[in-house]
Amino acid sequence: MTVKVRERIDLFDPPVHQKKFYEDEYATVSFVESVPCIKIKVSGVPQSSEHYQRVQSMVIESINKEKDHYCRLHMLTDNSKAGIVLNEDIDFYRQQIIPQLEKAGIRYHAIVLPESNLVRMFFNQAPMSTKKLQVEYFNTVSGACKWLRHR
Repeated sequence: MTVKVRERIDLFDPPVHQKKFYEDEYATVSFVESVPCIKIKVSGVPQSSEHYQRVQSMVIESINKEKDHYCRLHMLTDNSKAGIVLNEDIDFYRQQIIPQLEKAGIRYHAIVLPESNLVRMFFNQAPMSTKKLQVEYFNTVSGACKWLRHR
């Protein structure tokens, strides 16, 4: 299966205001009010599977803190600087995190693809959409935000 990538439409985007929930050398979890969405920006690779799982748990915790304040809350993952994660981490995401996203009411998830073609190959092999969660892939954060704003 090949990942369909949506392209950016406009050249200018307004500044994005974010509230941070978590930050370390691998990931930043924040809230983007203009969308509204929980955003995770990752860079490089996690220190371990436990680290990856802790970051993903922070995402779920952040969603649960904010979801009651909005009729619709979305998810944005910026993987533009991400490295490869282990298969066990991908399995953890599919088996543990996606059901929690669905339970929390997340229906739309925009993923910004990594710049690395090698890492992009892994996204082609790991589709994330389900019956309740629509996942779309983008080359830019601004394109992903525009798509989410219209959901």
